[in-house]
Amino acid sequence: MTRTTAKYLALLALSVILFHWKTMLTNQYTTIVGSEGVNQTYAWLHFWLNSLWHGHIPLWDPYTFAGRPFAGETQTTAFYPLRLLFALVPMNRQGLVSPRFYDEYLVFNRFLGACFMYALMRELRRSHFAAFVAACAFSMGGLLARLPWPQLMESCIWLPAVFFFLLRALRAESTWRFLPEAALSGLCIGLSILTGGVQFSLMQSILVVTAVCYYGAVTRPAQWLRLALIVAVVFVFAAGIGAVQLLPSFEYARYSLRFISGGAFPMSQKIPYDRMDHGMWPQSIITGLFPAGGAMGGGETWPYYIGVFPFFLAVTAIWKCWANLWVRYLSGLAVLAFVYALGEWSLLNGVLYAVIPELWQNREPSRFFYLVSFALAALTAFGLDSLLEGAGNRALWAPARPFLKWIAIVGVTALVLPGLIGQINFNSWTSLSLLLIISSCGWFHRLTLGHALPSFRFLLVAFILFDLGAFYWNETSWNQTAASGDKYQQMLTLRQPVAFIKAQPGLFRIRVTADPEPNVGDIYAVQTLWGGGATIMTDFSRLMVREDLLNVRYHIKPASTAAPDAIYQDKYWKVYEDKGGYPRAWLTHQAIIEPSHDAVFTRLEKRAIDSSKVSLIESPLPRALDANTTGDSVSFRSYEADSMSMDVNTTGTALLVVSEVFYPGWKATVNGQAAEIHKTDGALRGIVVPGGTSRVVFEYVPVSFYTGAVLSILTMGGVVVACVLLWRRRRLG
Repeated sequence: MTRTTAKYLALLALSVILFHWKTMLTNQYTTIVGSEGVNQTYAWLHFWLNSLWHGHIPLWDPYTFAGRPFAGETQTTAFYPLRLLFALVPMNRQGLVSPRFYDEYLVFNRFLGACFMYALMRELRRSHFAAFVAACAFSMGGLLARLPWPQLMESCIWLPAVFFFLLRALRAESTWRFLPEAALSGLCIGLSILTGGVQFSLMQSILVVTAVCYYGAVTRPAQWLRLALIVAVVFVFAAGIGAVQLLPSFEYARYSLRFISGGAFPMSQKIPYDRMDHGMWPQSIITGLFPAGGAMGGGETWPYYIGVFPFFLAVTAIWKCWANLWVRYLSGLAVLAFVYALGEWSLLNGVLYAVIPELWQNREPSRFFYLVSFALAALTAFGLDSLLEGAGNRALWAPARPFLKWIAIVGVTALVLPGLIGQINFNSWTSLSLLLIISSCGWFHRLTLGHALPSFRFLLVAFILFDLGAFYWNETSWNQTAASGDKYQQMLTLRQPVAFIKAQPGLFRIRVTADPEPNVGDIYAVQTLWGGGATIMTDFSRLMVREDLLNVRYHIKPASTAAPDAIYQDKYWKVYEDKGGYPRAWLTHQAIIEPSHDAVFTRLEKRAIDSSKVSLIESPLPRALDANTTGDSVSFRSYEADSMSMDVNTTGTALLVVSEVFYPGWKATVNGQAAEIHKTDGALRGIVVPGGTSRVVFEYVPVSFYTGAVLSILTMGGVVVACVLLWRRRRLG
């Protein structure tokens, strides 16, 4: 690393810190806001950390939804290595992950994204200063600056690194050079997959394919086999690194529903086109200059805003650098991604939905503004270099001056006229955008006149950061969250009632009466019937009407609840005991075979049978149950997230029903002998036990995880070998 590179990386770090001054330089703001911020990302992080500190791989989460595979929902970020940084920092006084470190971690990820973009621009032969500006525009602008979901932001930062190594692979002349570079490109996509942002990993894959096809068509039409090998290596390594996340999520998809517009829908089925997000509206094209321009689409919407002056630079790159291979590619990528983001307005969107496998997984076409903002940020470096190289050449920039003049005149008129006539009013954000457009015309004009001194460059960067910072809204003051009753503050108030419940003996689950129901399970390690997430297991969702079968014993309700007989009360909450709930495990001596899965839930919902004595199963048991006997008992010896053991005593063959969700990967033994687990009462686990005293053990041993882990480890080993070989080849000249 040269001194100049080190200097610019230090400036990038400083710029990112200053951009996040609210969370980095004060203790007054946070990004942990809203239901999804608290009940998903922040809560999942607590379960993940507690599992590691107790020596467990976070595979099965017993605290939410009566238990489910933790990696099934990809956005839990169960296997992303950078999350290990949280294990180095102790909990705060409330026993929670420090919000300050949480915010610092996100800023660190944004800095990584800026570094990747800087490296990419240097690989594209851009100057240090131009690479620096492009890195700021990418990391602190576009979709990356506006995503409120940290796990998706973590995924987004890897795109410049993917492209960086792909370019090196394309330019390499020998197999020993391009294979390691392609493997590293795949590694970056794989890490993006491990964050849980699979939708953005899909977009990164689209970039790889389109970039290679474009490169081959323009420069190397006779080397398609070599280019195909590069793509194959990228995807093999991407899939291999991501296998530890992908395989468990593929398995989970077969048994789960996702929440989309119009209600829950099976995860494994292709989403119907009319239930996809509607996408951006045509007028969203102005979000490159007016990011706060009001409603711009149906469903989820985003601007592709990278700052006004960087946007001018991107246009300049298209004008002045069109001969450059990658300027043409990036321009086409931006246009096509924008057209696709139009959703139902776009023929391209519909055709690609119909013909490209798995593209429907990204049901929000507006997120393709990620590729738009990336391409524009990259073009910024080309445009800035052309400005700096042509500074002082008045003839070179003469065609631009009339445009700058009229843009400035229109901007000034639009800004001043409403104040003079008082009939037309723009909101404050539109007025700010107009002011930034006028100022950018001035900056552009000044750069065409002569050499930009260091002081001028400093002011230019300050202007760009001011522009981007003005439209960054992901930080909220603690005072505001306290006043609005934000979910984080609500979670703090639940600490004491949950502690009271956890002090009660036995195994049980709880519910919290709040909308949305807070994920106290993952944060406070108490077993609940709900949690945080965008998915839910299908059978469990149907059995939820029977809270008694699911071992719900305690309800936490607001302090304003009028019902009497609360066993705990504080300023915010009351706790009630439900004595009608079933225990965690019980024995039955009668099983009714009900082949229809739907009929099972119908009978359970109507309470047509006494489930404490009769179990519903869907296939015959290996042996008959003995008639009702007396003196049956079940006692738990141990209970862990991924294993449990119990002593069972019965005078005759019985069906042990455990109020735990049935799911593949759970294995059982009775007195040391393997035993089949039967789906019982629609979604629970049942196991046949003989008369007498038996030791029953359940363990979660998911083949999907262990297979994926082996593949990921082997693939990572392949990356290491490739890097060593590449290093040795370079060392030998």
